[in-house]
Amino acid sequence: MASGCIGAGGVIRDEHGKWISGFSVNLGMGQVLDAECWGLYFGLKLAVAKGLSKLIVELDSAVAVQLIHKADHLDCHPLAPLINSCCDLMKQVGDCVVHHIYREINCVADRLANWSHNLDLGVCVLDIAPPWASDLLDEDLIGIPRARLICS
Repeated sequence: MASGCIGAGGVIRDEHGKWISGFSVNLGMGQVLDAECWGLYFGLKLAVAKGLSKLIVELDSAVAVQLIHKADHLDCHPLAPLINSCCDLMKQVGDCVVHHIYREINCVADRLANWSHNLDLGVCVLDIAPPWASDLLDEDLIGIPRARLICS
C-alpha cells in the first residue's frame, strides 16, 4: 500500500437523510487503510458523543469492514488496537451495524476526507453542513449514478 498524506471524513444523518453532524480529520502521513479505520473511529466517537443508540455505518473500504467483522481474530494485525477501540464504541452505541458501500454513493464522506488536507492536523467537527455539501447530500441520498473506474 502506498503511503502519503491521509485524511478521513464522515457524516451522520437522521432517518430522513438530513445532516446531524459531520467531521473531517487530517491524519498526517500514513496508508489508506489507516485513514479508513481512523475515520470509522472518529465517526463512532462522534455518534457516541451525540448520544445515538442506533447506527448504520457505511464504509467505502471493504477491507475495513472485514477487519471490523473479524475483530476477534486480529491479535497480530497492526490495526488491532484501533479496530478494538471501534468495536468498544460500537457497543456503546448499542444497535450498530457496519457494511460496505461504494465510494461513488458516499461522496459527502469522500469530499470531507479530501477537504481534511486543507486543515491542520486533528479533527474538525461540523455541526452544520458546509455549503458545498448540500447537493452532494441529496445526490447520495437518492443514489445518483456516477461512473466507476474498474481496473482489469
